[in-house]
Order: sequence, then structure tokens, then C-alpha cells
Amino acid sequence: MRAQLAESCVACMLDRVLGVKAGRGRVVRDACTACGREGRTVQIVGDRRGARRSWLPLRKLILCNLSALERWGAAEGTPGEEVTFPLLEDLEIEACPKLTGLPETPKLGKLAIEGKGQQISLQAASRCIPSLSSLRLDVSPDDTETTLLHVKQKWDHELPLAAMTLTRSDLLFSSHPGALALWTYFARLVGLTISNCDALVYWPENVFQVLVSLRRLWIWRCSKLTGHTQASDGQSAPERGGLPLRLESLRISGCTSLVEVPNLPASLKELRYEGGANIKSIIFGQHEYVIPVGGEGVVQPDTSSLTPGSSGSEATASIAVLKLSSAANHRSLPCLETLCIWECDRLSEVANLPPSIKILDIWRCGNLQSLSGKLDVVQRLNIKSCSRLESLESCVGELRSLEELRLDGCESLVSLLDGPQACSSLRVLEIRGCDGIKLLPRSRRSRLDCLEEKLIDARYKETTWKRAIRTLACSK
Repeated sequence: MRAQLAESCVACMLDRVLGVKAGRGRVVRDACTACGREGRTVQIVGDRRGARRSWLPLRKLILCNLSALERWGAAEGTPGEEVTFPLLEDLEIEACPKLTGLPETPKLGKLAIEGKGQQISLQAASRCIPSLSSLRLDVSPDDTETTLLHVKQKWDHELPLAAMTLTRSDLLFSSHPGALALWTYFARLVGLTISNCDALVYWPENVFQVLVSLRRLWIWRCSKLTGHTQASDGQSAPERGGLPLRLESLRISGCTSLVEVPNLPASLKELRYEGGANIKSIIFGQHEYVIPVGGEGVVQPDTSSLTPGSSGSEATASIAVLKLSSAANHRSLPCLETLCIWECDRLSEVANLPPSIKILDIWRCGNLQSLSGKLDVVQRLNIKSCSRLESLESCVGELRSLEELRLDGCESLVSLLDGPQACSSLRVLEIRGCDGIKLLPRSRRSRLDCLEEKLIDARYKETTWKRAIRTLACSK
């Protein structure tokens, strides 16, 4: 059901629209959605049973693109009780730029406030946060250091919050001591996403040190993040921390100035790196190195550091290597099982791949020419749109554990490894757009009809009588 929105008050909007819906005799439980195109169209679904007002029993409310919406209750000077949603569990507010506060929501467990220009401050949201298990917050530009002090006064214990997404959260990564103090209340966080944060230049070691429960971290579109650590208290690099010690999943997307991820914890199981526009090499290893942009010359230890005030673009002008160093007491990443590298246009080399990797996905890295390491236990190998990659021999053996092989758009790849035990566990095979591979290896051809799934170009398909022979061989 759709109705025209004229109100600037949430309560009035819900009263009128749900009243129209009730008149039609339709009731849908436990959800309410309000979506406005240029603040004019509203869609509402709700559960009306047994309530003083039709919208009170709502458990989920979504307000989206409602530019006229200013408040939750009646206009100033108009008698009326404060708006309360006693059963509301999930509240999402997106692109409602005039809305500045939140209603009473004693059972709220999930809160999302998103959209550039939103005016609901961290201070206004702070009264809801202590009860939340999940928070997505686009921090208001009006939040100041005074906000940090106010929020700290309202909280007196660690919060149960398990998942949090922060957008444009410069205040929380500022040098103000109140910012770090605020992070101590989030010690139970399991998942954290940070996006579009210009204040994030150095790796936030002090923040990560207090997030002792963190397992999943996603840093997205923080264009000034270099990944360098900022020296403090005279500590040398090996003595300083890096990521949280129990971190299991790290995803970095669209951080175009990133050149270093120091001290990856031994607990790391999944690593995803996407959209590294300026990175030419990705190197795993305990020691840190720098390679000139041109890729020529002697490899030297890294003694560079980003000075305060310099931009991320200056860093990437002289460094084109992403260094992924493990903790000092681990020569490799013993638990790393999944590695995904996507859309890195300048990337030409991935070196020293950890032997523990079981899933390797590389997509749309059109300049990639070299993969090296020892993938002894890899189970899924997926390489797509890497047009300059010629060989996999420097990183794979007989691939006895390989179950899924997908190669698509790798025009320069000329061969696949062969051998009596090569790909003996293979269940899925995809080879398309790989013009350099003229013929499948014998080990692959002999088991082609035994596969559960295959997507291959016509040139690899054999005649009917050869297929019949292979089918007979599979049945023995």
C-alpha cells in the first residue's frame, strides 16, 4: 500500500497511513517500512493487534529518503505524550536529513543511522547504544569533542555491542584522549566495519589493543590510510602491536593509499584485499621490504615512514608494494585459509603465498604476471580476468587436494600442470577464454566425464568415441 507523505512527524505519518491500511482490512505482522521518493511516497506495513495506537507494537521500522521528516512526536507547543515504541527491536533510518533525535525504544537491539548529511548525533544515539547488539552509524558532522565527554559520562560499563559499522567517523579516530577512552566500552565487539574515514592515516594500534574480542574487521574506502604505524613512547617496530591478536577475518576495500599491513596475527583465517589501485606487488613474509615502482634495483629494508601532514598520494608515489608481515614469532600465517585479491589494476606480483591457503580467488588483476609460494593444500583455485598471467607453476605442485579449478579470461596462460596424481580430487572445472591453453593435460582429459560440474570451451571437448572410452575408464 502506498500513500502520499505530507507530515514532518513520524507519529502522524504512522497514524494516518496505518489507519488507511486498517480500513482495507489487511494486517501484516512485525515489520514497518517507509520509503520516500524525494520525500513524497510512503509504504507502511505493521502489526496493529492489541495496542493503544496502531503503530505501537511494531518490531521493525525502516525510514528511507524522507526529506521532510523532522521529529518523532507532535510539533512544538502541541500537547502530546513522548513517542515510545515499547516492542521495537530493529530501527533503520536512511537519508532523513532533518531528523535529529530518536524515540524511546526500551527493547531496541539493532540500530542503523545512515546517509550523508544526517543530523542524529552520537550524543542523541548514546542512550540507545547500551542495549544494542548491532549498530550502523554515519557519524554526524556536528559531533565534537564535547560529544565524547557527554557520551562517556552516560556509560559506566562495557557494552554488549557485538557488531558495529562506523561511517565518516573522524571524531572517534582523533587524537583527543576521550576518543580512545570511548573505545574501551566496545571491548566485546566481534565485528567492526570502518568506512570513509579521512582521519584514519596511521594504523590505529591503540584502538585495536582494547578490542580484545574482535574477530572480523572490514576497512572500506578510507583513502588516506597508509597502514604505517605511528611511533610512540620510543618503541621500535617489532615491539609495537598491529591487528587484534584474535582477529580471524580482515577485509580491506578501496583504500588506495595503503602500502602496509603490519603484524598480521597468527589467528588470521581470511584475508580479502580489493581495489588497490596503486599497488604493484603484494608480498607476504616476516620481514618488511620496499621495491621501487619500476620493479628494478636492489631490494632494501624499509626505513621509510610517513611524516605527519604528508598525504597518502605522496606515499604511493614512492612505494608500490603492499607488505603483509606476520608477527615476529611466526614465519608464515599458519591459519590463513582464504585469500581473495580483487580489482587491483596495477598489481603484477603476489609473492610468498602462505602454504596453509585452501581458497585462492584472484579477479580482475589485468597486469598480474607472477604468483609464487607453495600451495600444498589448496582446495579451490579461482582466477578470472588476469590476462597477463602466463603460468601457475611457481606456486602449485600436483594439486592433489584441489576440488575446484576455475580459470576465466586468462588469455596468456599457456599450460596447466600435469602428472599421475595431478588434480586427483577435482570435482569442478571451468576453463573459458584462456586462448593460450591449446589442450588439456592428460590427467584432466582422462577424468573429464567424472566431474560434477564442468564449463569449458569447445576446443577442449573430444569426439564421441573418445568420450565413451573415458566414461568406461571412470566406471572401473
